[in-house]
Amino acid sequence: MRRRVLYTGTGVLLLIAAAAVSSLQIIEFLRTPPSDPIFLRQLLLGATLFRIAIAVLGLIIILLGWSTRKVETGETYQTPKLGWMWLLLLVALALRLYMLGAGLWHDEILTSVKYVHVPAGETVTTFEDQNQHFLYTLLAQESIRLLGDNNWALRLPAVLFGVGSILALYLFGCLVSNRREAFLSSALLTFSYHHIWFSQNARGYTGLLFWTLLTSWLFLRAVRESRPRLWQFYAAAMALAMYTNMTILFVAACHFLLFVMSDTKQKWSSFLSGFCLAALLTLLLYSLVLPQLLGRGVGEVSTVPAWKSPFWTLLEFIGALRTGFAGIITVGIALAIFAAGLLSYVRTNRSVVMLFAVPLFLCFAVVAGMGHHIWPRFFFFAFGFAALIAVRGTMILGGMVSKLFQRSNPEKIGIILCTGMIFVSAVSIPQVYAAKQGFEEALRFVESHKQQSDAIVTVGLATITYRQYYKRDWPEVKTVEDLNSIRNRARRTWIVFTFLPEVQSVYPDVMAVIRKDFRVEKEFHGTVGSGTIYVCRSLK
Repeated sequence: MRRRVLYTGTGVLLLIAAAAVSSLQIIEFLRTPPSDPIFLRQLLLGATLFRIAIAVLGLIIILLGWSTRKVETGETYQTPKLGWMWLLLLVALALRLYMLGAGLWHDEILTSVKYVHVPAGETVTTFEDQNQHFLYTLLAQESIRLLGDNNWALRLPAVLFGVGSILALYLFGCLVSNRREAFLSSALLTFSYHHIWFSQNARGYTGLLFWTLLTSWLFLRAVRESRPRLWQFYAAAMALAMYTNMTILFVAACHFLLFVMSDTKQKWSSFLSGFCLAALLTLLLYSLVLPQLLGRGVGEVSTVPAWKSPFWTLLEFIGALRTGFAGIITVGIALAIFAAGLLSYVRTNRSVVMLFAVPLFLCFAVVAGMGHHIWPRFFFFAFGFAALIAVRGTMILGGMVSKLFQRSNPEKIGIILCTGMIFVSAVSIPQVYAAKQGFEEALRFVESHKQQSDAIVTVGLATITYRQYYKRDWPEVKTVEDLNSIRNRARRTWIVFTFLPEVQSVYPDVMAVIRKDFRVEKEFHGTVGSGTIYVCRSLK
């Protein structure tokens, strides 16, 4: 009875709020209404969709309160003991907090300038492009409000999501494998160069990894146990995942495919309280910007044709493996071990293989079909599943070595080999603390070497960094005429640019002049691919 009253009261309050508050009042509460009539109409339509979603949610809550359906449960879930995981999580946190305040790179600077340093009301009502990771932006805003406006506060949500993803992998691993392999997989992520790199990157990618693992854990439990509350938790987690990054849609599609293939009880009610509720909550979160999103689309204007090539993505992936596993030879061994683990899961638990492969395939197909740049980071959400598969392959290798040398402890040998794999991965960790991009170093170099009559200009993506983030009034050069006009008024001219492929593709004429009439004074390398900062000075 108490449950029914609580649910009914909450639902009625939501219905009253949806009816009593106007769309304009919602917009005025969140932000100053814009003067642009088209943008204002989009905001009002979004607010109307928000009110509708609130009303529908209220009705669903009332129905849940009056539901008297008897809950049938399947398997009983035993929460795995954390034990040594607490120590592993503390180590993971320490590795990711170290050097967290280092200089930002281009994407982080865009996040800071365009999204984080604006009022929260404008954040939730503005969709400029797909680089907006809403949940991460809101968490970063709160972090900066509490801890101060600095780089490490901006990145702190990524750190927490990164550490949380290690715990989520352990929970998921215990569900689909065993505690030993789950712990070793979590340890592999803890000492992974790439996991640390993304955990110190002020973007939503570690959040995407965390939600991928958590929703997959909740999904498999909900299918096995047939508990409505698990489906409701799944729906809430999936909606927050979508609000972090829409790439999670490919994971949700795989969940739905596994759901259709399963023999779970009460399928229709599970579908409604899981997938339909997740869709409603996602609509609720995105409703305010949905008209803008549909109007702008989620595509990307390609500036470098090579970045759309699957071959380029493959080369970037191989290069990343070489960094994470300290050389090309170990990359070959790692791929062979991974293949063995994949075959093992095909035989023992195909859901893991599907959760790894299906979203990757869907993501690649959609991104390539849209003509989008195929960034390797788009596939980071599968990193946890890959770690589980790699550990399983290493344990299989341990069994093969045990048979070869006629040893009686194949699991012990497998653990030793996994520890060796983790150690090889950890060897590359010091490299992760190098600068992502040397914007600050380049700035100090130019300003310390230029003379009073010199001019400093930027080309391409470096412009927004130095103009909006570092507040330098350096002119932007887009054409040869722009460059010559500045050169004619200055004794010497300095040019600062980054992402060489982008400059070569978008500004080929300017690049030709740079090669002919300028000399590279200094290159500032970083851990971001193609992110070297070039500082050039005119020859005369």
